[in-house]
Amino acid sequence: MTYAGSLPFIGCALMLYSGISHVSLLGPVNEIVAVYALVIISFIAGVHLGTYLFYNTKTPKPLFIISNIVAALAWMSLLFASPANATLILVGAFIYLLGVDFLLKQERFISPTYFTTRLIATAISAGSLLFAFSIS
Repeated sequence: MTYAGSLPFIGCALMLYSGISHVSLLGPVNEIVAVYALVIISFIAGVHLGTYLFYNTKTPKPLFIISNIVAALAWMSLLFASPANATLILVGAFIYLLGVDFLLKQERFISPTYFTTRLIATAISAGSLLFAFSIS
């Protein structure tokens, strides 16, 4: 499922590389990939929030706040930042959330296998975002 979620990032990067910059009814490809990144970041932050709520007293206390702040910053980046800055913020959010997952793996809240999957998916997502931005 996680790898399937990476396919739109790859698809958008390939479309831009092929010279397709607009998809009828959906809009510019660089905006499609940015909005999709925002959705995925919100999902991952929601997973972290769910982890905090499920393990209430055992997870790091800031996890509740961090998950909400990262999602809010990602949303604000698309609303208020330039495309270049928004892309950097979205990539930074992916990397930061991966860092949170690393800490959760260290504390055995998530499995090493899940973390490896997240690592690969983050590399694909962040790399595709940067590639898409560099082309557009």
